[in-house]
Amino acid sequence: MDPDLSQLRAIFVNERARSGLTFEELAERSGLHRQTLTNIARGRANGDLRTWLLLARAFDTRLDDLLEPVWES
Repeated sequence: MDPDLSQLRAIFVNERARSGLTFEELAERSGLHRQTLTNIARGRANGDLRTWLLLARAFDTRLDDLLEPVWES
């Protein structure tokens, strides 16, 4: 089974909402550019492994837990 990368946008949106972080706060915590974050939120970009590692740390969760929905059918 291949991962469903179309879930990345929903994962990001849900985790950001859960965390209560603004784009600016998330950018500061993760070290990612605000534009990168808005592109992920809008589904214009998926980010790479580094992006999701930094997001997992910023959201205070394990990468496996954060990305688990890509494996659900």
